[in-house]
Amino acid sequence: MGGELTSQSPDTPVTSPKKVILIAVMGATGAGKSTFINTTAGSNLVVGDSLESETKDIAIAEFDYRNHRIVLIDTPGFDDTNLSNTDILQTIAGWLEFAHEKGSRLNGLLYLHRITDNRVSGMSYRNMNLFYKLCGANAMKNVVLCTTMWNMVDATKGESRERELLSKFWNAMTEEGATSARHDGTRISSLEIMDRLLDLPPITLDIQAALAEGVPLLETAAGKEINKELLAMQAKYVREIQVLKQEMEKALEEQNFKAHKMLMEERQRSEAKLAEKQKEQEKLSSTFMSDIALLKETVAALKLTVGTLKVTVGTLKESVGQSGCVIA
Repeated sequence: MGGELTSQSPDTPVTSPKKVILIAVMGATGAGKSTFINTTAGSNLVVGDSLESETKDIAIAEFDYRNHRIVLIDTPGFDDTNLSNTDILQTIAGWLEFAHEKGSRLNGLLYLHRITDNRVSGMSYRNMNLFYKLCGANAMKNVVLCTTMWNMVDATKGESRERELLSKFWNAMTEEGATSARHDGTRISSLEIMDRLLDLPPITLDIQAALAEGVPLLETAAGKEINKELLAMQAKYVREIQVLKQEMEKALEEQNFKAHKMLMEERQRSEAKLAEKQKEQEKLSSTFMSDIALLKETVAALKLTVGTLKVTVGTLKESVGQSGCVIA
């Protein structure tokens, strides 16, 4: 997990004990997740100035507000520039399973989307869909769908895009209880959104419940969605390779060796992409073991080792005792 950054709000009176509120911040790369968290918590998570992701792992920022300890959890988007969707799902699912094992449940989730986007791209839609699959319908009452960067868009255009989001893309989530909000880049706006989440009861996400029951990551709703994408991509590359193979044969027949070489290079690129998607699918299909599961396995192994050592020492003492020597 990423480094924990703690920031305390100077304008909030501190009274103990504080109720801890866990809020996951999700959304596509560039939606303003780290900026939102820094503005809200006064932290210094790294913020990218392009569409290249700066959130490669889970990062946390904490602050005090209205006698609560707010913990904001920054997550990578499923369109990360440096990680595959399989890697991202494993990262997020691993952290969520770890939290569930510790008995720490989320009080709320923020899904951020840039209002500056002219349209909802296929990548953005996939992010929204995977978010819903991670959470499940029962968690929607604890979700705030937040549009960001209102300070960078004409109000009329922003309102038109917001209506489209709510009617075409977010309607399934709002029907299940999710609410929407606007963030204009100010801390006041951030804290107004926090106010909505302070009194909500903690929830268990669908993926947390599934993993706790021993369901493989591949068989979770989010895992199935990513696997479907991987299968579609593999089928695409297989078709490309078949077409290129035919074109290469034709180029040889025509003794067009320059074209044959170019086609060969393109085929090799497609084969490399196919192998990459196959590797991702193998990783997704393999037995999912999060950090907490690995930790349990390590502890069990250590206990076994200690037990073996105790038996060995006991046997040694008995053996030495029989020989008349003394051992401490």
